[in-house]
Amino acid sequence: MTAPQPPSTLKRPAAKLLSRFRLDDLHDDTIRVFLAKGFSLAICCRECPRLIEWTPADLEQRFGARLDLRIADLAPRLACTGEGGCGSHDIAVFPHGYDGNWSWSPPDHGDD
Repeated sequence: MTAPQPPSTLKRPAAKLLSRFRLDDLHDDTIRVFLAKGFSLAICCRECPRLIEWTPADLEQRFGARLDLRIADLAPRLACTGEGGCGSHDIAVFPHGYDGNWSWSPPDHGDD
């Protein structure tokens, strides 16, 4: 059983900021960078009020085998789907400092 997650301080950015979002703003940040820095991935639909937070634990679970995946390469594959989603592919993503306790040590690469 996993520990309960603390309440998030993540808030939806103002419409003006969302309209300026560009994938280039993410530079070369990867899943590894987000895990090492303790960032959540904020996923914000620009067409409806939906805002999702993938915590570092969520990122590790989803992408632990792909630590060098660039966030800028992941973002275009995201859509506002599922419960409460509007179906839009117009999504902004950005880092959010995770509100819970998080520490992460990169896995050993060994002699593979």
